Amino acid sequence: MSPSSNIPLRAIDYDHTLVLAIELSNKSWVLAAQVPGFPRTKAQRTIEPNKNALLAAIDGYRARAAAVGYAVDRVITTYEAGWSGFWLARWLVAQGVEVHVVQPSSVPVDRRLRRAKSDGIDAELLLRTLLAWLRGEPRVCSMAPIPDEADEDARRSVRERTELLSDRVGLTNRIGAVLATLGVNDYNPLLQSRRRPLRANDDETNAPLEITLEG
Repeated sequence: MSPSSNIPLRAIDYDHTLVLAIELSNKSWVLAAQVPGFPRTKAQRTIEPNKNALLAAIDGYRARAAAVGYAVDRVITTYEAGWSGFWLARWLVAQGVEVHVVQPSSVPVDRRLRRAKSDGIDAELLLRTLLAWLRGEPRVCSMAPIPDEADEDARRSVRERTELLSDRVGLTNRIGAVLATLGVNDYNPLLQSRRRPLRANDDETNAPLEITLEG
């Protein structure tokens, strides 16, 4: 597992460091960046949702900095932990990029911004959050440890099983509630003897309830 502490690993020379926030979605990725040579400009752009487009965007930011006489020696990125998992973080690390994955619930969000939520707002908020965290400001956010692939697969299996069990409980309760309105009590669809309560109850036409339900 790749650790991500709550303290930046080393001092940052912003004249030679690209700081980049990535807002992920299925349709596109929105980037917000602080580029060397443009300290007061937050460069934003939207790219295709894939790693090659992201690498090309990073190269584009490098070229933009080089055009005004600044060489990018270090790239620091962030994105929110969520549905996409940690594959992107591991891939970026393999490209020599420093990655910090933000715990979404740890980032304070103004309710007015939440109502006006868009990818652009989120990307810029992530960038401001990362910059504050890099400055060492307290209680800015929490960073998630980056698990290796085996650890993430194991976690995914546990999470998926928990979700399936929750779905099963919900469906079982719904079936029981519907049958209770028809006079069938103590029905448990998980038991092999689940049909016995149905056979013991006839509807108004005296037809077995299980045949009525299936037909």
